[in-house]
Amino acid sequence: MTSPVHRRPVRVGHIEFLNCYPLYYGLEGRRPAAASFELLAGVPTDLNRMLVAGTIDFGPISSIAYARNHSLLLLSRRLSISARGAVDSIQLVCRRPIETIGTIALTPQSATSVVLLKTLLRLRYGRDVDYSELRGSPEEELERCDAVLLIGDQGLEAMYFPLEGTIRYDLGVMWHDWTGLPMVYAVWAARADFLRRRPDDLLAVEDELAQAMDYSRERAAEVVESARGRYRFGRSCLTRYFRVLHYGFEEEYQAGLQRFYELAHEAGELPEIPALRFIDEFASGGG
Repeated sequence: MTSPVHRRPVRVGHIEFLNCYPLYYGLEGRRPAAASFELLAGVPTDLNRMLVAGTIDFGPISSIAYARNHSLLLLSRRLSISARGAVDSIQLVCRRPIETIGTIALTPQSATSVVLLKTLLRLRYGRDVDYSELRGSPEEELERCDAVLLIGDQGLEAMYFPLEGTIRYDLGVMWHDWTGLPMVYAVWAARADFLRRRPDDLLAVEDELAQAMDYSRERAAEVVESARGRYRFGRSCLTRYFRVLHYGFEEEYQAGLQRFYELAHEAGELPEIPALRFIDEFASGGG
């Protein structure tokens, strides 16, 4: 008698930033009876590497990481981390006006924000500046650089607890003022080879995550109160932050992402402009 084949859980990435908290609140609240996935945590650049290497099967990655590895990956049409205008958590903190800065320390935690900043500076402002990696505290880095790029919870802290004598620029506002489009910071992507092996499992997990987001969206006040117990931000900050973030990936947001890729390519940050390839199309035999 043949024993049943053990199928390992789908390995799903988890961004350890406040921006992903509503999704994981929804997962906790819904408590799927037979969850077929496990969460593996990391910052965006960690998850970028993990998905390309096959350490995870599905998860949120920097949108620029999809562009650089699009032949290996497929996008979820149902999930993203996006914003129309202000995003709050991606801040360029400067000692002088942006038109005059010459050196910037860049966060090592996000690839998309770095490319977005370089694209904005090169194409919108006509500036090429010297970049280095952010290693110390923002205060320390601002002693040697004109500006620092901060993201995630650190970016929110820069907004709500600003450093004296600095000017802040929200990259989401800069992008929207320039293009009129929303900006997609992270996409949910899967390895194409995993979809070929286990299409039903991947689609089931994608559906579970989308339902978790719906659960949290319907309980916005609960999500805020729960987050207050885990993060240093107050109710008004959290309420605003979760309101400006968008977790779907409708056609307008797809158009915003495509435009980002086009401009990043024009700025020399992408070797080619990728097509957007979706999980559902390939699962139905359309790929």
